[in-house]
Amino acid sequence: MKSSSMLWRTLGIVSLVCLLTLLTGFGWALKDSWFPKEGMALPEAAAPETAVGGKWSEKSELYVTALGDSLTKGTGDTTGEGYVARTIALLSKRMDKPVYLVNNMAVNGMRADQLSGRLDDKGFINAVGRADIVLLTIGGNDLFQVAQGGGSLAQGGDLSPEALQERLPDVKPRLKEVFDKVRAVNPVARIVYVGLYNAFYDVPQMRGAASETIADWNGYAYELALADGNATVVPTYDLFEFNLKDYLSSDHFHPNALGYERIAGRVVDALQ
Repeated sequence: MKSSSMLWRTLGIVSLVCLLTLLTGFGWALKDSWFPKEGMALPEAAAPETAVGGKWSEKSELYVTALGDSLTKGTGDTTGEGYVARTIALLSKRMDKPVYLVNNMAVNGMRADQLSGRLDDKGFINAVGRADIVLLTIGGNDLFQVAQGGGSLAQGGDLSPEALQERLPDVKPRLKEVFDKVRAVNPVARIVYVGLYNAFYDVPQMRGAASETIADWNGYAYELALADGNATVVPTYDLFEFNLKDYLSSDHFHPNALGYERIAGRVVDALQ
């Protein structure tokens, strides 16, 4: 009985020592979290990964979704490539990694208000949600259809620079809504907005006032891009104003193959 009592007493002492040792080690491990030393910062939660800039170097491949009107569709290019296919090919070459097109969702004649509505559709949401880069042209039909009383961009007749200026405040909110919806669907993709140009610069009455209105529109797009923080506006007006014959197709509005090639070069330069 005496030896048994001694055994249980010994086991109790050993257990108590082990428990005290465990508690001491646990407290020591947590002391820096409970009582951080001066100058010692606790690690912050990691920021969510984005698809911006250097982060692209961590990706083995990139995905592009294209939205907008006939310019993103590639209308006027006899090769059928437009600026979207050229941008993807050139970007893949410069970044030395595969760049894939998720989908080109552009529609001839599309206005910004129409695109905004389509961005609620499941197909558009899926395409935009998968993208690292969203290529976008929109607004030309909003401005020039107003100026022409509803006619198509390529028809040209009855142009009115006064109508462009008067209606500009009404159509600007449409562009903001497009930016907002794209960003709501995809919080991290780079939005690349291709600015408008004055295809009618060689028409005297459409030179001064119309170019000013287009510059105003492009400036507003730039403000939206700055506010977004991960969007880029690619200027094109200077490419076309003095090179209409070289860069426009036979419809005198849409770019030809060379014009789209120049736009693609600008887009890729802006992305690097």
